[in-house]
Amino acid sequence: MPQRQILHIDMNAFYASCHAAEDPARYAGKPVAVAGDPATRHGIVVTASYEARARGVKPPMPVHRALARCPELILVRPDFDLYRAYARRVFAIVREFTPDVEIVSIDECYADVTHVPGGDKPLDLARRIQARLHDSLGLPSSIGVALNKFLAKMASDMKKPMGITEIRGDGIRTLLWPLPIEHMHGVGPSTAKRLRRLGINTIGDLAVQPLDIIARALGPRAAELKARANGIDPRPLETEPQPPKSVGHSMTLARDARAFSEVEGIVMDLCDRVASRMRRYGVMGRVVAVAVRDRRMRTARHQDTLATYIRHTGELFQAAKALFLRIWPDEPVRLVGVSVEGLVSRDGNGVQLRLLDAIHPTGEPRDERLDRLERAIDEVRAKFGPAAIRRGRSLYGLRDDVHARGTSLERMEDD
Repeated sequence: MPQRQILHIDMNAFYASCHAAEDPARYAGKPVAVAGDPATRHGIVVTASYEARARGVKPPMPVHRALARCPELILVRPDFDLYRAYARRVFAIVREFTPDVEIVSIDECYADVTHVPGGDKPLDLARRIQARLHDSLGLPSSIGVALNKFLAKMASDMKKPMGITEIRGDGIRTLLWPLPIEHMHGVGPSTAKRLRRLGINTIGDLAVQPLDIIARALGPRAAELKARANGIDPRPLETEPQPPKSVGHSMTLARDARAFSEVEGIVMDLCDRVASRMRRYGVMGRVVAVAVRDRRMRTARHQDTLATYIRHTGELFQAAKALFLRIWPDEPVRLVGVSVEGLVSRDGNGVQLRLLDAIHPTGEPRDERLDRLERAIDEVRAKFGPAAIRRGRSLYGLRDDVHARGTSLERMEDD
């Protein structure tokens, strides 16, 4: 069997690049930042063009600080419909080279080119894909070439924008091992801190450290991370769309909130949006999580595992409200978030549903009645826009453009 040949295609400054591709006269080659509305204090840079980054503008910098560093900065509000449209075109181009594509997010994917006919080397295929994305769509990309997903992902991060990097053989020692441990894909800030306490400062340190020492700090993840530090990653590509592990939305508030009552309408709206996405994915869940962030940027998160699975906006709101009341801090809050985890298919097989209130007074099963109602709401919103129908409670404290202000992104659909 031939060795696997994996590419990781990572679109550079994707949101800003989409605006430049769509309107080059206004944005191409200029310092551009995609950000929220500074007037409502939702002024955080989501991404910036490389021209803006050269002037010191980097996400998640507040807009006022970005403008201080780059007065000529062009601010653009997020346009997720535009990004999804370009993402579909990106993945369609990659699939012209190989059908074995795993979509990771809206701006990145893996491609298995092991069995691509024609005898082209993986590096040559990477160059052709990169050129095609740039020439056809006007979008820059960086591509990593390796024998597995982990190494390909690490390689794509090494040269941006418009870089191609290959890691194989001695490249693991020369390119990968010298990197700080924080740069390792799969190692977050808390994990990095624990590893540094053990004297593990680079990926190379992790690769040669005895497993039992690493396990004291990381537990079951130790073996996996040590293997990856040594360039070992047997994970296959998941070419079929996978159900999400969680669904969530968060929102930065226009002004600080001192009590839950001030954000109750916003939380209802977040729950409505989360439930709508759960319906789209055909899932329900029993782990509800909420988050609050105060003015000092400290985030508190709490979750609760419910006795039964939930699938509707109202029941999600009740569970989220109880959690918010439990963790609400003394400090004023600037961000709130709601998510549902522990997701399963909504077909209900093997899943415990509610017994009480299972039948509506009309004689119809309660869940079926709510399903019909919420599907009807989804259809109206799809036709007339997300603001066409809102729940009464959610109107309190919301602006008309609330649906453009969420900070969490939806998983890219393969449609």
